[in-house]
Amino acid sequence: MRIQLNTPDPQSISAEQASKSSTTPVGQTGSAAASDKTSLTQDTVTLSSLATQALAQPEVRQSQVDSLRESIGSGQYKLDPSEIADAILGR
Repeated sequence: MRIQLNTPDPQSISAEQASKSSTTPVGQTGSAAASDKTSLTQDTVTLSSLATQALAQPEVRQSQVDSLRESIGSGQYKLDPSEIADAILGR
């Protein structure tokens, strides 16, 4: 399961840029308050999207977990360091 939390959302970047570009003096309401609400709404949409992605992932396959645990415990599970390195580097 992979959820990319560090990838910025283009819509939230646009909302942040819009709020930074507005020059409403402190103490006044208006577009600054509206952009805060927009940002909050975008955060809610992003969280909802991430929750949907997490819930769409398959359940833990306990039989495979138990099988791997037994193999590792008995010393039968062998790893190839070059295959691991290739997988990490995406080769």
